[in-house]
Amino acid sequence: MIKLGDLEFQRKLLWPNRHEWTGISAAVERTLSGGVVVYSGEISGRPIDIEGSETTGWITYAELKTLRTMAMVLDAVYVLTYEDETFDVRFRQEDAPVLDFKPLLERSSYSDNDYFYGKIKLMEV
Repeated sequence: MIKLGDLEFQRKLLWPNRHEWTGISAAVERTLSGGVVVYSGEISGRPIDIEGSETTGWITYAELKTLRTMAMVLDAVYVLTYEDETFDVRFRQEDAPVLDFKPLLERSSYSDNDYFYGKIKLMEV
């Protein structure tokens, strides 16, 4: 099950950057004598991209409209349930567009049952 807030997605969306996060950041500087100084520490703010493609993980126009409404709420935090894990997340407004979707079939106007594919950009808080 994949659910964001009260919106439960009917199709399997993917989480391609699921295993990229370590929660550790490091910076390396060279000293004048050629030595290395490493600064490291824990960081928060795990990026979570949930997406579908042209062949899998489509969402309906109705779901896209709901996502857009959710993304427009200032400072909103939602519960993301992805399979057996839950996360408190917000939309990554600093990484626009937070909803990057394309229609499966181009039309001049869309009905609630038309399909779209693309990416939802979130951040764990």
